[in-house]
Amino acid sequence: MALSKIDPVTSIDLADKEYFQVELTTLQDGLTDQTVNIVDFGGKGTVKYDTKSNFDSANDAYLLGSSDGVYLISFLIGIRSDAIGTEEIVDASAAVFAATDGSSFVAVHGAGERSVDQSGGRPGSVMLSGSFIYKSTTATTKVLLKTVVNTAGGSYEHSRTSSDNVNTGDSSFDTANCTFLSVVRIA
Repeated sequence: MALSKIDPVTSIDLADKEYFQVELTTLQDGLTDQTVNIVDFGGKGTVKYDTKSNFDSANDAYLLGSSDGVYLISFLIGIRSDAIGTEEIVDASAAVFAATDGSSFVAVHGAGERSVDQSGGRPGSVMLSGSFIYKSTTATTKVLLKTVVNTAGGSYEHSRTSSDNVNTGDSSFDTANCTFLSVVRIA
C-alpha cells in the first residue's frame, strides 16, 4: 500500500476565521461572599483578539458569530481572598454561562473546588479552568464567565496574573495572565 504525500501548509489565511480572547488586566476586588459575580472583562479587561468585533463590553459577554457554528470555549480564572493573610476561601466555582436569546444566561460548563480540609485549613487562592465544545443554535447566543465563592465571611477578588494569586513577591510572574475567556469557531 502506497502512502500519499501531504504537502506542508505554507500559510494559513485567518482573515475570515472567528476567534476571541479577553483577559482581565486589572484586579477585580471587593467581590461579595456567596454572591454570583460576572467577571468584569468590559471594565477591567483587555480584548486580545476579536476577529468578528462581537464583544459586548457593557455586559461582559461575547456574541457567537454563527447560529450553527461549533466552538471551542476555554476559561481560566484566578480567585483569591482579599485578605491574603487570613487565607479564608472555603470553596469556589466558576462557569461559562450562555444565553441563546442574548440575555437569559444559564450555566453550561464550569469547575469547582472544595478547599477546606478535614482539619479546617483554608487556602488564600484557587485556580479554576475548563474547556469544552459548544454548538450554537441561534444567532443571538452570548457567553460570559461567572464565579461564586464561599470565603467564611470575607470577600474575594478575581486575580489578573499568576503573581496576584500567590504571596511570593516575585514580579517575573506579573505578566502571566491567569484570568481569561477564549472562544474559537472550529466548524
